[in-house]
Amino acid sequence: MLAILTMLLLGLTTNSHAEEVVQFPSITYRLSDFQKARATARGESVESSPGLVITGYLSKPAGEGRHPAIVLLHGCGGLSTFHRREAEAIRDWGYVVLAPDSFTPRGMKDACVPERRDMAPRIEDAFGALFYLSKLPFVDPTRIAVVGYSHGGGVALRIAMQSHKTLYEMPDELRFKAAATYYPPCEILTERLVIPTLILIGDRDDWTLASNCEAAARRQVGGPAPLSLTVFPGVYHSFNFPGFVEPRQIYGHWSKFDEGASKRATSELRDFLEQELAR
Repeated sequence: MLAILTMLLLGLTTNSHAEEVVQFPSITYRLSDFQKARATARGESVESSPGLVITGYLSKPAGEGRHPAIVLLHGCGGLSTFHRREAEAIRDWGYVVLAPDSFTPRGMKDACVPERRDMAPRIEDAFGALFYLSKLPFVDPTRIAVVGYSHGGGVALRIAMQSHKTLYEMPDELRFKAAATYYPPCEILTERLVIPTLILIGDRDDWTLASNCEAAARRQVGGPAPLSLTVFPGVYHSFNFPGFVEPRQIYGHWSKFDEGASKRATSELRDFLEQELAR
C-alpha cells in the first residue's frame, strides 16, 4: 500500500546529479482497533485507504553507498525554482534531497491566508516522503532530517514535536532525526521537541515573529531535545530569497533579501546537518 509508485527521470541526462521527478503516497492514519472491529462487523476492508499521490523532486549526490537525506518543505507560496536550487545546494553537501510539492496535487495555489494554512496534510506528505526515502537503496534510513521554509518550517516544527507518530501507517522505528527551519511560525511550538531543531529568523520579520521563537526557546530549556535559535538583526522574512533584493509586501507582510544573513544561515544549516546526521 505504501510501496513506491513511480520514479521518472527528468530529462535525458544520466548524470547522478540529475534531478528526478518521483511520486509517492502521502502517509495515512493507522486504523484504530475500534475502527478495524467496526469495519470487520460491516464486512468492509480493514486496510487504510491509500494516501494522495504526491509529486516530488529528488536529487542524489555523487558517490556510492548510503547517504543521509533531507525532506525539503516549501513555503506558503508553493514549490518554486528557489526551493529546487536550495535542494541542489544541499545535495552538493552530500545529501539526498526530496522536495515534495504539496499544493499542485490538491489544486492549491498557496496557503498564505488563514483559511488555507492547515498544516495537517503537509505533515502527512512529509512522513510519506520519509517512508519513500527510507526504501531507496542509496539512502541511510537512520539519517533523515526535515528542512522547512516559512509555512514548511511550521510543518517541520510540528514534526519536531511529534510524540504520537504511531498514529500513522508507517514503521514505528522510522523517524526524522532532526529538523531545521527558516522563519517558521513559532507560536505553534507549544509542546516539547523530541528531535534536535534549528530555527533561523530575522528580528524584523513581521510575518513570523522572532519574539515568538525566543519565547518558545525559553520554554524548551531542559527539554528532551535541544533547540538552537539564531535571530539575525535588521533582517526580514524570506531573507535568503534572492528574488526579494528590493523589499516587497506580500499579503501585507514585508520580505527582503539579505545576503549576509543568507550566507550565515546557510553556514549554520550546514553545520547543524553535519552534526545531527553524522554516523
